[in-house]
Amino acid sequence: KAPEINSKEDFLAAVKASGLVGLGGAGFPAHIKLNPATPVDILCINGAECEPYITADEHEFLENYENVIYGITQVKKYLGVEKVLIGIEGNKPGAIALMKEKTAEYDYISVVTLPARYPQGAEKVLIDQMTDRQVPPGKLPADVGTVVMNVASIGFLGGYLKDGVPLTTKRVTVDGSAITDPKNVRVLIGTPVKDIIAFCGGYKETPAKLISGGPMMGTVLKQNNAFLAFNEKDAKSFEPTSCIRCGRCVEACPMNLMPTKLEDGVIYKDVEILKEYGVMNCMECGCCAFVCPANRKLVHAMKLGKMYVREAGQ
Repeated sequence: KAPEINSKEDFLAAVKASGLVGLGGAGFPAHIKLNPATPVDILCINGAECEPYITADEHEFLENYENVIYGITQVKKYLGVEKVLIGIEGNKPGAIALMKEKTAEYDYISVVTLPARYPQGAEKVLIDQMTDRQVPPGKLPADVGTVVMNVASIGFLGGYLKDGVPLTTKRVTVDGSAITDPKNVRVLIGTPVKDIIAFCGGYKETPAKLISGGPMMGTVLKQNNAFLAFNEKDAKSFEPTSCIRCGRCVEACPMNLMPTKLEDGVIYKDVEILKEYGVMNCMECGCCAFVCPANRKLVHAMKLGKMYVREAGQ
């Protein structure tokens, strides 16, 4: 049964009851995001699926556009935003064309074609690209008048407001060189990863590297968007070697940080270095690790660094 909504308070209560969290990966409770402390005038829909292999969000546009649009209209109604920007990377022409066609009657909705590069889907990067507004370090999108929702989140919300069915399933991409039949599948939350792999034909060769799914007895969470399994040949490219101080990670960092210095701070557990070089400003996009010729585990180091700073109470 569809929830009865007559006010913003009813709307937020319905969002909370639905169980919706950020389905793009962050897992932040949607009822909190949709109740910002400061006024917002722009809603950004994040369809910038910039990581390799993953296509679940593209299929959300193609297969669930009616609920995506309905969800947008309801968020606009109850948050009072003036403009909605739907960001889709240029390498998804089918999704771009479809959304332009289906939103043509809504003068407040614009479909923005984004560069097909990583980390285009990172919240601060997306806002900068689509609105020319910059979110300062330590601040939230609402501080610059924006709210960002992943396309899967807004698509689910549109459906929930129609039928009242809570968040119990998630579309995920299953891919990688070790997967027999790669595909996008919609699965019940809590489904064992091994069952999903089996549904995709199992492994065509022994996997040497699993990404996102964790150990084989792991289960699907709300914010999972893919499970990737790689054979031994592809997995070898992930093994780290010594840092050669090439500086590529510094050039690639969208937050203008120095990952090499931060990694040193983590190795020596030096909180002062971590603070000085801004570890808390890292958004863990993985650009530094991606370009690193030594395959250093830089994102893992950033997470550890943040933990050390928090434990020091600083």
